[in-house]
Amino acid sequence: MKSRRGNGAFSLTSRSVALVGTVLLCMMMQSALAAETAATLYKQCRDKPSTAEQRDCYPAAVRQSEIELASAEKKVRADMVELEKISQGSRAMHPVRAFDQAERAFRTFRDAESNRALASYGSGNGGGLAVFETIIEMNIARANLLTGEAGTR
Repeated sequence: MKSRRGNGAFSLTSRSVALVGTVLLCMMMQSALAAETAATLYKQCRDKPSTAEQRDCYPAAVRQSEIELASAEKKVRADMVELEKISQGSRAMHPVRAFDQAERAFRTFRDAESNRALASYGSGNGGGLAVFETIIEMNIARANLLTGEAGTR
């Protein structure tokens, strides 16, 4: 008579190995995707031969530009928190509050610019693509500005 426990343990081991393999594969794929910068993705999207292909491509570039922007903002804000802690003169200027206000103002301006780009197309095709392009270009520019600014301190 065969033991069910032995078969169950083997099945569990096989499932565990498969699960570990799947997790590792997903992690490798995420790393590969993360290696693409927003600027690279944006260029790839712009080089697509049709607007339909561009429309399908741009959301990934927008997401990556948002990730890069959020990362740059997080770093600069952490620097502002540190500056506020160690510098009496800076503390009086409220660098964290100033950064938070600038962050909100940037997003408000970006949204207004996106709406302007959309409106400039009237009822014609291409307005949605113009919105994607505006968001990506502004996010990349702001992230680059913040990254360069953080590097000088």
